[in-house]
Amino acid sequence: MFYYSHLGDVGLEELTLAWNRCWQGYYYEMHYTVPQMQAWLEKCRIDLLHSVALRSSHQLIGFSLLAVENHMGWIAGTCIDPEFRGQQLFHPLLENQIVRAESLQLKGIQLEVLSHNHAGKIYERVGFQKKRDLYVYRYHNGIPLTCANLDRGCSLRKANLSDYFQARNEAGFHPPWQRQEEYLKRYTSLRAWLNSEGTSGILMPQESLVILDAWTMAWEQVEKLISSILNITQGEFVLTNQPKDWLTAYLSRHGVNPKDIQYEMVYTMHPSSIET
Repeated sequence: MFYYSHLGDVGLEELTLAWNRCWQGYYYEMHYTVPQMQAWLEKCRIDLLHSVALRSSHQLIGFSLLAVENHMGWIAGTCIDPEFRGQQLFHPLLENQIVRAESLQLKGIQLEVLSHNHAGKIYERVGFQKKRDLYVYRYHNGIPLTCANLDRGCSLRKANLSDYFQARNEAGFHPPWQRQEEYLKRYTSLRAWLNSEGTSGILMPQESLVILDAWTMAWEQVEKLISSILNITQGEFVLTNQPKDWLTAYLSRHGVNPKDIQYEMVYTMHPSSIET
């Protein structure tokens, strides 16, 4: 017999085991240790009392994790144990999550789903709508990008986080959930760069090739920005959750295609009930 409850009374070890088991067989299998799970919950600001547990008898066989920030919700993971897939459990799990989120008077719920993941159709059936495409890049030295001259970087300067986010806000960049200012600031150690005009920027964690954030205000600045990225990362980088902009247009024009595309989706709930 299947039944639903919240995750507020689920222990961290049980949740970690369920997470690792339920992600098996997905396009990207994600395995966490207990400390990594704890860090993920804290960074995402998961509201366990309004997140959903799906149980069979006493076994946790599925879940939906709901993060909450600034009157918006974000589904940080929804999955079913491989043993129980194909039993029409995903749709009611999502519906149960929406019902639990309703009591929080959120403006809406967001999520990202890979374009080739059939779960996207289920999200649409319960009321989520596609907002925009987000690109995932994994660039390495074996991919030709001769147009980006390493000697033509835009002279990025290191910047403090407050200056970085102020410049990004003034540029009118609209970040997806995992690139919002509040989310990014929860990384323990960050490096930020801006060009002299404050119209291009990069944000990265210490000692990593992952670019957490990259943006520019004009087409004329893109080549210099990419050249600077390649200089900083020694010719290799990972860039995720990148909306269509000058940077993606430049990469596409020069034959650098995304490894994956995610759909950013939103479920509208109470847009007029919260003062903006």
